[in-house]
Amino acid sequence: MNDTRKYILRTSLILFLKKSYRDVTMKELVETTGLSKGAFYHYFSSKEALFREIAALFLTIGVVNYSEFSKVSLKSFYEQYIGFLSNSMQAMNKLVSGSDKGNPEFNFFLIMFEAATRFPEFLKMELDMHKRDLQAWESIIAAARKNREIKSKSSDEEIANLCLYCTDGVFLRFINNDNPKACKDYLRNAYNTIYVNLKR
Repeated sequence: MNDTRKYILRTSLILFLKKSYRDVTMKELVETTGLSKGAFYHYFSSKEALFREIAALFLTIGVVNYSEFSKVSLKSFYEQYIGFLSNSMQAMNKLVSGSDKGNPEFNFFLIMFEAATRFPEFLKMELDMHKRDLQAWESIIAAARKNREIKSKSSDEEIANLCLYCTDGVFLRFINNDNPKACKDYLRNAYNTIYVNLKR
């Protein structure tokens, strides 16, 4: 991706995070970047096109490649999952601040909420991602049950949903925390608690 395009995306993303999609105008976007109107329009012909690319970028950052995760145990699986999420948060921070240190006071979920509300294809993409996530978690949970690593009367799907909803809740609670490690530690504690109870 070329540097000017990256600059437009980063600058516009910050503006969209500070204000809603509806409240940001093309004029404001152009002025905020400091580019000429012609230079800006060379890359993005409309606010919608720009916002769609930003939302797609967020979805890409959040796609988990489960094939790279260990299948030896549920515990090793969720530890790698937590590591992936931590790296994703750093990538989002870097996108906004130019640094992976610290956490800007922005709620990244707002971008996806607005994208899903305004553009139905993003809601479908998010639902498809959840379906893939659910399948990956169900698979490792089934293997953990078969290997007697865990015991639970709850179904594989119920446990998988519990893990994924736990992740969503922790992200929403800690996304604006100025210490990203706090989010990672809280998520690990939450997963360890779930895991201990699944072993009983």
